[in-house]
Amino acid sequence: MDRAGFEAHKKLLDQVRQGLNDKRRRAALYVGTEGGTEASQKTYAQWSQSAELLQQARRVKREAIEHLDENLRRFIQAAKAAGVNVHIAPDATTAVRYVVDLARKAQAKLIVKSKSMTSEEIGLRQHLEHEGFEVVETDLGERIIQLANQRPSHMTAPAIHMTVEEVADLFSQKYDREIPPEPGRIAAFARESLRESFLRADVGITGANFAIANSGAIVLVTNEGNGRLVTALPRITIAIFGVEKIVANTADAFTLVQALVMSAAGRRLTSYVTIIKGGCKLAQTGLRQEQHVIILDNGRSQMRNDSTFKEALYCLRCGACNDICPTSRLFGGHVFGHIYTGPVGIPWTRYTANLDRAGEFAPLCISCGLCQSACPEDINVPLLIAKVKEQYAKTHGQLSINRLLCNYERFVGFASATSPISNCLLRRRLFRRPLQGLLGIDARRPFPKFTRHTFKKWFKSHSSFGSRDVAYFVDTFADMCDPGIGRAVIEILEANDCRVTLPKQVGSGMPAFLYGDINRTAKAGEFNVRYLAETVRNGCQIVSSEPTATYCLKELYPRLLGSTEAELVSANSHDLFEYLLALREEGKFAGSFLRQNVNPVAYHAPCHTRSVYGESPALQVLQLAGVNIRPVRYTTCCGIAGTFGFKERAEGYDVSMAIGETLFERLRAMNVDLVITESSVCRMQIEHGTSLPVLHPAQLLWEMYRREGRIIGNP
Repeated sequence: MDRAGFEAHKKLLDQVRQGLNDKRRRAALYVGTEGGTEASQKTYAQWSQSAELLQQARRVKREAIEHLDENLRRFIQAAKAAGVNVHIAPDATTAVRYVVDLARKAQAKLIVKSKSMTSEEIGLRQHLEHEGFEVVETDLGERIIQLANQRPSHMTAPAIHMTVEEVADLFSQKYDREIPPEPGRIAAFARESLRESFLRADVGITGANFAIANSGAIVLVTNEGNGRLVTALPRITIAIFGVEKIVANTADAFTLVQALVMSAAGRRLTSYVTIIKGGCKLAQTGLRQEQHVIILDNGRSQMRNDSTFKEALYCLRCGACNDICPTSRLFGGHVFGHIYTGPVGIPWTRYTANLDRAGEFAPLCISCGLCQSACPEDINVPLLIAKVKEQYAKTHGQLSINRLLCNYERFVGFASATSPISNCLLRRRLFRRPLQGLLGIDARRPFPKFTRHTFKKWFKSHSSFGSRDVAYFVDTFADMCDPGIGRAVIEILEANDCRVTLPKQVGSGMPAFLYGDINRTAKAGEFNVRYLAETVRNGCQIVSSEPTATYCLKELYPRLLGSTEAELVSANSHDLFEYLLALREEGKFAGSFLRQNVNPVAYHAPCHTRSVYGESPALQVLQLAGVNIRPVRYTTCCGIAGTFGFKERAEGYDVSMAIGETLFERLRAMNVDLVITESSVCRMQIEHGTSLPVLHPAQLLWEMYRREGRIIGNP
């Protein structure tokens, strides 16, 4: 890595260390973000038409971006017909100049603002204050941030990183008045202090959640009502928004409003949805308002012209990816972000700021994939981030530890071939400490046990019989670390009348994807797809027992390769338990479901299981089998994120363990003797963080089959 990249990374690590030590801020962030995720998930789950809504919202946004030029033309025409002054700003500087000139022309003294990410993007308030205007943010969160002289740490909850006590102290100091640390009292005081500003304001500035092409109207979605006062009272109003906010018609806008509110606020409806078309008639003068709209490009056209990054324009600014992201939960947008925060903030920063800004905080993405699963628009944020990492590495080079871990499969292969010597050395502090200094692998992170007696060696001498053909994609851990998992999978499939084959294959390549080495991952994908596609054409279905491998087969390889073979493999790939559920629907699943598991076991859903399936097929099968299995209440990543948690100190290990703290506490509080999870790395993390034994669900189901006499022998 070059000097500029190294200095930027050093600065990031300093921020990470500070964030890890700030327990108060971490607690505030976690409560707010977990609450947001849980509320959104509950709202979607309780409404029977959620899936249809999301399907419509995705169609609307994709059509809007596809027909953006036409929609922009129609909006300008309709808005001008309604008496609106329309300004097109190709960049931030032009947009700011428009606003400053309008305020000067109006001889404005006081400007009131409603919350707007677009105005944050161009630094509008700061520019206006520099020009001598008094500017008051009227959204409570934005007002707090303004008084604290900070920038927002979240797209929908700007002050989510602050506690009630911190806010009360801030207001007390700024207004020289004792404000008690009670949310209701703080909000009441804010309303009182803002009332005079609304009445005196000369100019009101808002953003727009959506703009409607066929009417020239804009749509504002707010919780506090301040947006209506900002647009109803001043004699001049200015709405500034990105060109991507334009949709075809009112019906499309309201489809997106509902998806936005459910994802952002965890409710079916928000408090205020305001449609503004032309200036309103002012009660105090009887004159009609002077209304302006500024439509901003600022990198959006470049984004739209990029076949990969165009997808980022579908973003609704709901903040759901901020809430579910494990590292965003830990550090907030002041570390994980520039102006646009959280996962989707990385590609947006790439185009609205520059590559260096985006690349500086991109390492905080650990490729768990949860951002895509939470996104109402199903944006493939992990791929966009990996592209940013790739571009940044081409410009500044790659960290040596990242280059090493991109070759993870080679390391595992060597450790397996040299076991038990490798096992002995990797468990000794005298060896691990210099290894940390030499390679950057944290000495506290336990390695899995490696074996020379791999699954692939075992399978060579194994004969499989059955009427249904299945190809097994074993991936690295079940091959070289715990072959018992692979053998359990084979014998479960055979107990269900499957003849199992093992096509030629290499590791999934996911570790390289984590560090932006997309080419290496694509090469692994090409190799695997070539041989797996051949088995599919020969009548096989593909089964995997590792969630990350399933994610690669079903989601990642088709996007990276774009080939018909990759699509064929994707369409015929299954998690083991998804395949068993399909057999059950056909009435062909071997299992009596009569034996009850008396002692409760805990279940943790891996990130890539959730990102592919939403609900875990393994959990469903084990529940059907009568296992007394209890999912742990936990909505984000366990923290290890493949190889990320092996990196030393603030590079990985310390962050991974801080992310996992809540999971560890909740698992211990469940008072169970066993934890079940499909992911090999989740297993390592949970065992390390709780000292509880962890099994793959295939191993538990194998044991149930053995007790029923369907399987004879040891795994």
